[in-house]
Amino acid sequence: MSGVDLQSIMIAFILGFLPISEVRGAIPYAIIKAGNDAASMTILALTGVFANLLIAPVALNILSIVEKIIMNEKFPSFLRNLYFKIIEKAWEKASKMEKITFISLALFVAVPFPATGAWTGSLVAFLLRLDKRKAIVAISSGVLIASLIVYSAVYLGLSIMKSIFLL
Repeated sequence: MSGVDLQSIMIAFILGFLPISEVRGAIPYAIIKAGNDAASMTILALTGVFANLLIAPVALNILSIVEKIIMNEKFPSFLRNLYFKIIEKAWEKASKMEKITFISLALFVAVPFPATGAWTGSLVAFLLRLDKRKAIVAISSGVLIASLIVYSAVYLGLSIMKSIFLL
């Protein structure tokens, strides 16, 4: 790949921002799309990571707005009651665990498995009423760690495949 086109950058950004793929999709896309072009791979991978870093501030603010709407007396009471039940269950589960800390939230987000990324970390931080600034820093730290793990795993995996199949 010679250079980076706008379409590739947009795909890397969207993959980095989507709840299912996040950096687990953006970084492999960047490595495969760029081939042997290190500069293109770096631009695409960093675009995906940047998009993933945007999730925590966006999600936490959206969740705050949604909660204000739900708390409005004009909001249907059965949905408000359902929301309260969800919050109550989250608090019950949290009370059974040790106190959620900065490090545990960062590690939760850092594990590159499905449902452990920045979207879920933001939801957990919001439901447990963690300090927004600390939550954003913890989630961002987890995203950066996950990015390193995913990059290393994909790069190593491709290197092994190339040696096995003499590519």
